Amino acid sequence: MYKFGRKSKKRMVGLHPTLAFAVCEAIKLCKVDFGVTDGVRTIARQRKLVKQGKSKTYNSYHLYGLAIDLVPYIKGNYRWDNPSAFHDIAIAMKIVIHKYNLPIEWGLNKWGWDMPHWQMTGYRKKYDIRKIDPVRFA
Repeated sequence: MYKFGRKSKKRMVGLHPTLAFAVCEAIKLCKVDFGVTDGVRTIARQRKLVKQGKSKTYNSYHLYGLAIDLVPYIKGNYRWDNPSAFHDIAIAMKIVIHKYNLPIEWGLNKWGWDMPHWQMTGYRKKYDIRKIDPVRFA
């Protein structure tokens, strides 16, 4: 059974509790180790990612604390080039989502791309970490 390291735990700060719970349960079930590369983003970081072509929107669910990017962690490194490992993460996440009936979607299923991305669609009016902690996540 895998567990999150210090950096992944830090990147989960500010996430909606349901999303954080799902990810913490999924790592216990997953056949591959994975980590969190992005949780809550600041507006400045989001702008930078759009400019670099790594994101397509200035209104990402990451800004609200409603999205997380999960990437396989293999032999001490994050690996974006291993689709089967992303699918192993997806299996674990989907087991948790189904078991607890959670409103979480996978980026690959939603858009046909963005394998690391998981989000709680439809919660923007209910949860916005920027309103809870405006100084830290501005």
